[in-house]
Amino acid sequence: MRILLADDHPMIRTAIEALLRGTAFEIVGQAATGEEALQKVEQLDPDILLLDLQMPGGTGMDVLRRVRSDGQKLRVVLLTAAIDDASLIEARSLKVQGMVLKNSDPAYLLDCLERVSKGGRWQDPELVERTKRISQMFADREGPALSPRERELINLVRQGLRNREIAEKLGVTEGTIKVYLHNVFEKLGVGSRTELAIRADEFLAESYLRN
Repeated sequence: MRILLADDHPMIRTAIEALLRGTAFEIVGQAATGEEALQKVEQLDPDILLLDLQMPGGTGMDVLRRVRSDGQKLRVVLLTAAIDDASLIEARSLKVQGMVLKNSDPAYLLDCLERVSKGGRWQDPELVERTKRISQMFADREGPALSPRERELINLVRQGLRNREIAEKLGVTEGTIKVYLHNVFEKLGVGSRTELAIRADEFLAESYLRN
């Protein structure tokens, strides 16, 4: 199986190369940024994208969203040191094939790649338990439905972007962003941008869980 490895840490890339040496998995390319990962997906057409979540030039989640929005059937395995609840549930909703924590036993990565290469899915046991807890937490709640644009807006707010920066990213006016935010505040029952940012992980996790 041909693998594209996207991670901005040279030591991690070297360690994974060593781990996969002599296996059925061949690293056909490497990327250190989100933008480079997307370029090499197009150039190399790998079977599996092994994707770090925290990278410059577009996070792993940005790359995953783009790959899925383009309709590609590329198999994606997320490799991460940490993942928040919202990203965990969103990744599941985007049908990521595998998720492995970097502090886990290296054998987990091999198990994951083996399962994914055969058309299955694999998730780190710690993340399986977290997903169950999150699902139970929201089982009896019926929060308001959020549109993809509203989720995107909340994501950008929790990243600390100002209205002008958000407007540039979304290709709309700053006035439009103010209207969007007002509507989101009312829908979620929050009184300020700060409260929205603090509770963003909660709102997004629940929304993706019900998606």
